Amino acid sequence: MDTKHKILKRDNLHIYKNLKGKTDSLKHSRVLVTGSGGFLGKTIVSFLQFLNNTKFNKEEQIEIIAIDYKEHDICNSLESFVPEGKIDYIINCAGIASPKKYLKSPIKTLDVSYLGTKNIFQLGMLRNTKSILMFSSSEVYGTPPPDRIPTQEEFIGSVTTFGNRSCYDIGKNVLETLSYVYHNNYDAPVNVLRPFNLYGPLMCLDDGRMIPNICKSMIGGKDFSVYGSGDQTRTYCYVTDAMVYLFHILFSDKFGQIYNIGSEDEELSALEIAEKTYSLIEPKNSDFVKRPYPKEYPDSEPQRRCPDISKVKAEFGYSPQYTFERGFVSCYEYFCSLMTSSHMIL
Repeated sequence: MDTKHKILKRDNLHIYKNLKGKTDSLKHSRVLVTGSGGFLGKTIVSFLQFLNNTKFNKEEQIEIIAIDYKEHDICNSLESFVPEGKIDYIINCAGIASPKKYLKSPIKTLDVSYLGTKNIFQLGMLRNTKSILMFSSSEVYGTPPPDRIPTQEEFIGSVTTFGNRSCYDIGKNVLETLSYVYHNNYDAPVNVLRPFNLYGPLMCLDDGRMIPNICKSMIGGKDFSVYGSGDQTRTYCYVTDAMVYLFHILFSDKFGQIYNIGSEDEELSALEIAEKTYSLIEPKNSDFVKRPYPKEYPDSEPQRRCPDISKVKAEFGYSPQYTFERGFVSCYEYFCSLMTSSHMIL
């Protein structure tokens, strides 16, 4: 087994063990994953396939219905391309989350959050779905004041409606409002997740976000660019920890909730991330440099993001276990193995 498969197997086994038998709920089930071609979607599908391949016998298999927006546009009715029959669970990861991508497609970004979310709810109501997860974003908080960091779910954020990130940020606000309306007016069994800077091995190296950008620069022997002042801070959560929370929430019988999903690690600035990762890996022919924001990247990003995850910890009895260092090394080793096996040119 090569390195990349060992990493995915280890991560999936960690999720399985920390769900403590709750995965039995997935036996004989049909699970719809929208946005299955993206980072989060691929990670979820990987875990479901792991269960089918290693934990469930032939009669217990999950039927995985994976929808990638490149092949099936969720802004159109889903009835025509989702197989008939009950859908037990829906996990909606569909969205254009990469800044360089949503700057190129702002209308589509909004459509996915509004029309796509409506179509998912309508399908769930028709197919007697018992649990729906909607992925929002920590972006809905904007930049909270210092006394509201770490940020709790109850904090009412403020984001501009008139900026180059608005198509994504406001789109996620719309997704949350639709979730509220469908739950309160139609009893939709929905919960909303607000992830804070999740990262992991199944990210695309051309994603445009910080962790894959650093890995790509290191592997390709090129300098990594820290945009702007480099003072903007984040807490980063390795995706395996996030998946434990995700599936606990999916199996919950408590609905109409919003959950922060992230890490309790200290906030790190962009410069500190660069310093930490370069000291961990010590790559040859690559260093990090400060540069102005390029035109293809929105410059109005929030200055701080740090979640209060006490709610999800208290309800499900799990605390994140992957340090940033451990998670980053996993990503780097995975990408190195991927490059070696595919002979890709960076």
